[in-house]
Amino acid sequence: MEYTHKEWLAELESRFGKDNTKWAFVCPACGHVATGQNFKDAGAGPQDMYQTCIGRHTGKGTPTAESKNGCNWAAFGLLGTLGKGDVVVTDDGTKIPVFRMDDKDNDLKKEVI
Repeated sequence: MEYTHKEWLAELESRFGKDNTKWAFVCPACGHVATGQNFKDAGAGPQDMYQTCIGRHTGKGTPTAESKNGCNWAAFGLLGTLGKGDVVVTDDGTKIPVFRMDDKDNDLKKEVI
């Protein structure tokens, strides 16, 4: 889905509230769901939660079917979001590939890594 930056933020707040540590995104490569809190705990920046898999910050490797706690995937890599992500359009028209938001009722986002 394509969102303006304003629409994207509004949708995130609608799903998870204003606290970005509760926002959750799905890695398009391994399917792992991680929250902003997971990224904060791993020492990553807030922008990492929507463009990289948590495994990139916790030492996980290449995505495989056995990737349970993340992998090293990034939306800004050669294959982007594998057609499974979203696009955020900034005010100047720049299109930024981002991981798909998780469904707000998904229990996986509560998992602690």
